[in-house]
Amino acid sequence: MRMMKRWLRKGFMLPAAAVCVLSVPITAAQAALVNYSFTGSIDGPAMFPVSGSFQFDNAGSGSGGIYNGAVTGFIMNIGGYTSSFAPGANVVTISQNMPLGGGIVDRWALVTAATGEAINGSNPPAMPFSFDLRLDRIGGGLFADTSLQNPPTLGGMNNSTTGRWRLFFEDANGNPSVYLGSINTLTAVPLPAAVLLFGAGLISLVGLGASGLRNLR
Repeated sequence: MRMMKRWLRKGFMLPAAAVCVLSVPITAAQAALVNYSFTGSIDGPAMFPVSGSFQFDNAGSGSGGIYNGAVTGFIMNIGGYTSSFAPGANVVTISQNMPLGGGIVDRWALVTAATGEAINGSNPPAMPFSFDLRLDRIGGGLFADTSLQNPPTLGGMNNSTTGRWRLFFEDANGNPSVYLGSINTLTAVPLPAAVLLFGAGLISLVGLGASGLRNLR
């Protein structure tokens, strides 16, 4: 007890708190959740800006290149129109050497249910119901296997990966329509777990500084 009191007087409380924070287990879901933002364009004469984001759990369940529940959210902005994630079927697929147009392609793809307002001017009103995003490399060589993994990097001198997106709509009569276009940039956002560890490190440094000041006194 006397030793503990001496430690408290010498400023060991804050470093101890930092150790406690660092020792809290981070669940697999927290550690695996990755946020991505993207920009792109829409096919056709309309020059609407395209942007959005999605949340991807790279520890999702599944096998054989098909992983259910790996998408946990998305937002898609086309000009002034916004569609977003809806609970329901969603899947990430990892494909190797898939036949396409007489050649082969490696593909990282996500598909998820979508919601949003009706398209302006559609009669009867058409509502969004599905969003998908595909990242392809013609000729293959994008993946070593079909395990669940983060989306590949787009563009670059030595990277021939290209991206496409589609947002599907359906009216009250069941007639489908689609907006589609290209993905130009795809950027990963830092994980919350990394922020937690950084904050814990700052707490530890503050505690050590307080201890040093007390010792000097």
